[in-house]
Amino acid sequence: MNLEQANAAIRTAWKMSLVSIGVTIALTLVYASGGSLADIDWWNWIDIVLMLALTFGVYKKHRASAVTLFAYYVVSKIYVWIIYGVFLGVPIAAIFAYFFFRGVQGVFAYHRLTNEYGEDQAVNYSR
Repeated sequence: MNLEQANAAIRTAWKMSLVSIGVTIALTLVYASGGSLADIDWWNWIDIVLMLALTFGVYKKHRASAVTLFAYYVVSKIYVWIIYGVFLGVPIAAIFAYFFFRGVQGVFAYHRLTNEYGEDQAVNYSR
């Protein structure tokens, strides 16, 4: 992965994360339409804030944020599927997980290339 590919993978990962957050917000508001916002599980709000923080970390190319975003997304989907016993949205979740994993690869490649060659020279090298 060269620097351009790494940056593209990172950019796609944080944009897909924003899409995931948007879907979560939309579903949270749909659930609230039957009652009040206070009736929504508190975890929905924590999930939104946590995903926003991790997304910002990926945007800033932090390795820990990229790994945590991927792991959190996969584990939370598996948890929901186990708790509710319904495997809804598996193909879509797999697509999101793929792009988050590519973001992890991109962040690690970015740091490897920039540490090895410097940001200006890393554009010319690929592995």
